[in-house]
Amino acid sequence: MIQFRRIAAVLIGIWLGAAVLADVAVIQNFRTVDRFLASPGSPVTAVELNQIGRPQVRAILRRNAAEENNFIFTNWEWAQLGMGALLFLILLFGDRPQKLYMALVLGMLAIVAAERFFLTPQIVDLGRTVEGLPATDPVYKHFWMLHGIYSSVDIVKMAFGALLAFRLCVRRAPDKDHFVKEYEKMNAVTAKPAAAPGKSSRG
Repeated sequence: MIQFRRIAAVLIGIWLGAAVLADVAVIQNFRTVDRFLASPGSPVTAVELNQIGRPQVRAILRRNAAEENNFIFTNWEWAQLGMGALLFLILLFGDRPQKLYMALVLGMLAIVAAERFFLTPQIVDLGRTVEGLPATDPVYKHFWMLHGIYSSVDIVKMAFGALLAFRLCVRRAPDKDHFVKEYEKMNAVTAKPAAAPGKSSRG
């Protein structure tokens, strides 16, 4: 049982760590565009960027970064569904199931499923059309509303995962008298009361 608990703790740790790395990669993909334009690293490249026009190049590079992020999000969400299903099975069959653990994993899976099948497809489609739209455009507003919802539910998912990791890693100190208490309880259940003395046949 202890080994299964450790496996579950390692798996949720990998899940949370990979989630943080995915978020960092997505953020850095866009920031890298501006860093590259500010310092291309080569005089020849800088001249070519000036000839083409940095605003035009920036728009193209940001579109490429957005497609890279779409790839990261889509595949990471599929991976999370697999990891969540595996974690659920480990907790279900590897130890005595605890309702809190199962509820947390199911909550995380529900959030990932909503992201994969509802939020991400819409964000990807709208993201390919909002470039250049004014902030007052309804499509632009809808795109960023979905982004906000995605970020909010993802924070909830991470909170569920952190709570699950904490509960898996932190255990109560073992009761030194556990076996003594269990032995006494077993004796109390199995012991039979002494039979009452029968009456004498001689009266």
